[in-house]
Amino acid sequence: MRWLIIVLVLAAAIVVTYSVLSKQNSRTPEEKTDQQANIPKEHEPQSEPSLQFAAMGDMLAHDSVVNQAKTASSYDFLPYFASIRQLYKDSEVVFCNPETPAAGSEFGISGYPTFNAPLEFSRDLSEAGCNLINFANNHIADKGAAALKATLDAWDKLQPLAITGANRTQAEQNTVRYFEKNGLKVAFVAFADFSNAPLPHSYSVNLYHDETVVTQLLTEARKNADAVVVSAHWGTEDSHEVNQDQKEAARLFSRLGADVVIGTGPHVLQGTEMITRDDGQSTLVWYSIGNMLSSQLQVDQLTGGIAKFTLTKKEGKMTISDIVFEPTLMSYEWSAADKAADRLDKRSNLKLQPLRTAKEEAVLFGVTVEERYSKVRQWLGGSAGVKIL
Repeated sequence: MRWLIIVLVLAAAIVVTYSVLSKQNSRTPEEKTDQQANIPKEHEPQSEPSLQFAAMGDMLAHDSVVNQAKTASSYDFLPYFASIRQLYKDSEVVFCNPETPAAGSEFGISGYPTFNAPLEFSRDLSEAGCNLINFANNHIADKGAAALKATLDAWDKLQPLAITGANRTQAEQNTVRYFEKNGLKVAFVAFADFSNAPLPHSYSVNLYHDETVVTQLLTEARKNADAVVVSAHWGTEDSHEVNQDQKEAARLFSRLGADVVIGTGPHVLQGTEMITRDDGQSTLVWYSIGNMLSSQLQVDQLTGGIAKFTLTKKEGKMTISDIVFEPTLMSYEWSAADKAADRLDKRSNLKLQPLRTAKEEAVLFGVTVEERYSKVRQWLGGSAGVKIL
């Protein structure tokens, strides 16, 4: 009797399984299409891979910036970004230029003219969203080779999408940094005009006047990536005019296949340009996106912003769209007496915020938000057709 029950149960299981399989195989084409449509979208191949970028300018760890970030036992730079994170929260790639070593107290915390920030500076920039990091700038070697290495070591642990521009070895200088996101492979290459401090080694910072290095890196990048992004730290400080050296370097980068050039260094905003390459595609050039985090003295140096754009691969070609700029204002309070006495350490209530919300802060510098917007439109003019938000 027991064997009979087992046989009957097995027979029933076979019948049920056959019925289910028959039903699945008998689905109409429409039903099968409906089932496939329920596949989660993240597993669907993208026909036009696309990436949203945001770029923020010079992050200068001036004494007052560091002093305000100091806590009872550490440093906290995140409050500086609280009001502006909304401006780039939807961007998947966030370019930042920390224009200072951040090697920690071992090397002495110091501001202008020989910078070195606390280790928390890098940690908090990463936490604030910075994930494409440029170190080709004129201050990265301020404290020498050991501090440069400590800064890069700290950023390696934070695991951004890519870090480039400064190097611990010759092999690092010869290596193009790539990252892949949303189906796009992006090469990130960076160059500076010069270094304030003597370079520890010829390879310590990528300089664009060394055309051999520029050609080597960009040729490899163009060959192996869907998109090539170049960081260029250049230009005349405190000048809104693009100089001839910048124009010539931009055309060299474009000729070698750059899709986008992000300019920093002048500490103020400069114009934009769309250069047509020999292959018929375009290079978007932001000649200078100004300062982001600093406590410099002139209102033009405190007027910065976030440059945004989208790269999309369509039919094998890279297109650049949604080119916009979100202006910001860095402000602080400084009494007339302290300013007259040049007591820089007396600046207080440092604040970084969207320009459109900075009406009261603009008054501190004798300007209005409307006047600043007018200037931003004037400075960013050019053939790129940037939309100012």
